[in-house]
Amino acid sequence: MTELKISDFKMFEKTLYEIPPPRPITEIIINGLKEIEKTYGPVFTTRFIKHALEFEAQRIGEKPPQDIKTLNDLLEYLVSKSDKYPTPYCTTVYAQYKTENEFQGKAGAGTRIGHLGAARSMSETLSVKDRKVDVDGSLLKLSQILISMNFSPREWGYKKNGDGSVDLLWPKCHYVDGCRSAFDEGLLKRPDGRLQCIAAFAVSQYLKLTSGYEWDYEVLENYKPHCIARSYML
Repeated sequence: MTELKISDFKMFEKTLYEIPPPRPITEIIINGLKEIEKTYGPVFTTRFIKHALEFEAQRIGEKPPQDIKTLNDLLEYLVSKSDKYPTPYCTTVYAQYKTENEFQGKAGAGTRIGHLGAARSMSETLSVKDRKVDVDGSLLKLSQILISMNFSPREWGYKKNGDGSVDLLWPKCHYVDGCRSAFDEGLLKRPDGRLQCIAAFAVSQYLKLTSGYEWDYEVLENYKPHCIARSYML
């Protein structure tokens, strides 16, 4: 693979903050877990809360509280401790990876991979380069949305490739503490063996919504300290 140069990336406007505020991202991740609970049941939430409290306790040096029973309770607790640990969304990211690993092999994981494989097979007869996709416009709009919602990293950018794929760069991702901890424990592997990345997944899903095509991603570099992922149409 050709060596990637950070200087080749088109960078979006930097945010006014160094890291996103604690509540918005933490809240949206926790709200997403309410949908996962519909598949796995309340036991998923129970395990998630346990792992989140244990991770948070390590970061703030306090014993986990015993009265956190719901996702809403967890949200309020994590945000209340943001003076000691300002990125509670890292706690939720780590806990989600940890919990999902415990549930691997159950309904959902294999189905998702199967759907992606089918989509890839169907698209093999089409030329990705011939598809009219406004990547520049889509990513610019996404950057504006993330900033307006206080979800955006301090800085990120992209580089288009000749095959229609897009390389995404985060000089210092705000999820890095939770993500690296999960990586060190071997929790980031997707069912097919590739690494997970919450940021690359979010961008790929947005490109899917705006283009009408399926998108997937590969993690190319992580914690160098930058992270780079490649998003591509199937």
